[in-house]
Amino acid sequence: MTQSLMHYDFHSHTYYSDGVLSPCDLVDRARSENLQLLAISDHDSISGLMEAKQYLKQQTITDLKLINAVELSVQTDFGEIHMVGLNIDPFNTELLKVIELQQQKRLERLSVYEEKFNRINIFGIEQATLDLSTQVVTRSHLARALVLMNLVKDNQQAFKKYIGKKGRIKVATNWVAMEQAILAIHGAGGLAILAHPTRYPMSNRRLTYLIEEFSLAGGDALEVAYPSLSPDKKAWLLQLRQKHDLLVSGGSDFHYPDLKWTDLGRFPRIDSNIPHVIDIINNKLKV
Repeated sequence: MTQSLMHYDFHSHTYYSDGVLSPCDLVDRARSENLQLLAISDHDSISGLMEAKQYLKQQTITDLKLINAVELSVQTDFGEIHMVGLNIDPFNTELLKVIELQQQKRLERLSVYEEKFNRINIFGIEQATLDLSTQVVTRSHLARALVLMNLVKDNQQAFKKYIGKKGRIKVATNWVAMEQAILAIHGAGGLAILAHPTRYPMSNRRLTYLIEEFSLAGGDALEVAYPSLSPDKKAWLLQLRQKHDLLVSGGSDFHYPDLKWTDLGRFPRIDSNIPHVIDIINNKLKV
C-alpha cells in the first residue's frame, strides 16, 4: 500500500516527555482518528512506547500498528536539533545507553537552572519541575513550573522572560553529537530522520549546510510534512531532499489535545511518487 493511501503519524509525544496524554490515551486518540500507523517518539525515552505496546496488545480488535520510535536531542555545529529514530529496536543496548545518557544530561541541566534561578532569588524551581515530569525533564516542564509558581502568566512568557533564547537564564546544552545519534539509531536498525527542519532558529543558508552535514553523516530522511510548514518551505525542503537523496517523513509532532492544528494525523500529505520512509516500514511489516 502506498503512503498516500495510508493514514499515519510518525511524530507524537506522551507525558513521558513533554506531551500531556498517557500512552493509553494517545493510542485511543489514534484509533479514534482511524490512524493505521503511529510512532510514539518521546524525547529521549521509549517508556511511553513500551506502555502503549502493552496496552494495544490488550485490545481485541484494532487496525492500528505502533512503529517503534524515539526523538533524540542532538548537538550540531549549527545548534540543537531533534532527530527521530524510526522503526528502531527498543531493546538495543547501545541505543538504550544513549537514551540513559540523555536523561542524565537533562537532570544535570535542570540543576544548573536551579543554581542560576537561586542567584536571582527564585528558589525551588528544580523540585517544582521534577514534580511535573513523568520521566524526561524538558524546558516545557520548567516553563509550567514557573507558571504554577506565579512568576509568569503562561509558558510563552516563561520562555520570553526567563528560559528562551533571549531570556534572563542561559544554560548551555550538551546533547549527543549528530554522528553518534545516527550511529545509535542505525545500530538499532532504525531510520534517522531530521525532525521539523524549519523550526530551528537558523537562517536558510545554515539550514542548507545542516541538511548537507546530516546527509553526509548518514542521515536517512527529512520531515517535510508537519503543522505550520508553508507550501513554499515544503517545496524548498523537497528540493534539498532530492539533492541529497534523502527519504521523506511526516508527522503532527502531537503534544496537546486542545491544539487542533497539531492533532494526530493532521499535517499536509506528501506526493506518493516521493521516496518515503513508509515504504521501508511496510516492507518490514510484511516480513
